[in-house]
Amino acid sequence: MSSARAPRVEDVRGPGFNWLNVVLVLGLLAIFLFSAQQTRVSPLEFFDPSTSKAVSRFVGGLFPPELSPAFLRTIGGLVVETVEISIVGTGLALVLALPLGLLGMRLRGEESTLAAVGPVAWGVRWVVYSVARVIMNLARAIPELVWALVFVVAVGLGPFAGVLALAAHSAGVLGKLYSELFESVDQRVVEAARSTGASELAVLLFTRIPLTLPVLLSYTMFRWECNMRAATVLGFVGAGGIGTQLAISMKLFRYNEVLTLILVILLLVTLVDIVGQVARARMLDAPALDAAAEQDPDAAPRRGLVSRALALFSRADV
Repeated sequence: MSSARAPRVEDVRGPGFNWLNVVLVLGLLAIFLFSAQQTRVSPLEFFDPSTSKAVSRFVGGLFPPELSPAFLRTIGGLVVETVEISIVGTGLALVLALPLGLLGMRLRGEESTLAAVGPVAWGVRWVVYSVARVIMNLARAIPELVWALVFVVAVGLGPFAGVLALAAHSAGVLGKLYSELFESVDQRVVEAARSTGASELAVLLFTRIPLTLPVLLSYTMFRWECNMRAATVLGFVGAGGIGTQLAISMKLFRYNEVLTLILVILLLVTLVDIVGQVARARMLDAPALDAAAEQDPDAAPRRGLVSRALALFSRADV
């Protein structure tokens, strides 16, 4: 019988000291301190009497919030306009993001190699991929407010400029998310669908989209929530929405109206979040519906296209 040996100090000793890690940490700290100095960051400013006076005046002016019927009627139409801008902007972004995401998706598998498709088709594919990536990078690199300024010049003041601004920026964001989401689908499932003779369009409709639908919906709903917040400030540059009244109230130092507008914005974002949670929960229940369809084949036609697609490939042996 072998006796247990107590571990020696060198057996449990961690990795050795690494000077490179120390240099990296010190370098990052130096960059942070230099950036803070260049941006004039000073915690002592919070204790300056003028700062305290300004903050007290602002906070005191917030209460009580403005709840007069006339003001609520004024912002009621702007609230509806803000919601409409966010919905239409997100819808247009979805229409633009799907083709951009597909064109900017890196195909995998033997069917997409240089030897399989030939040099011409392979080169065209990579040119299209690169162009789609550049478009998505450009679209999301420019903030919504800058896009709004561009479209205000192009189409004039009003909500249409806000819709185009949200659509342009969100198309770049969603396109990148969609492309990477489609790329992350289990390649074994994709190859199983291709082995049936399905085209890339059929693979997309019946494999990639159904398998990623809950996350796809989650990303889209989150982008709608972001667009709701962005739409509230586009009015600062004349692109419509509740931001128009917010800018006026700030300029006139009517802080009680500002508090009311902030509460309305909070309510809007909360409602969008609730809608997104409910929609995503229903999508996450789709596998359970498909399991029921396995037991009741006659009920499958009533499940809808997406659920039937999930049921089709959930039975594939991969």
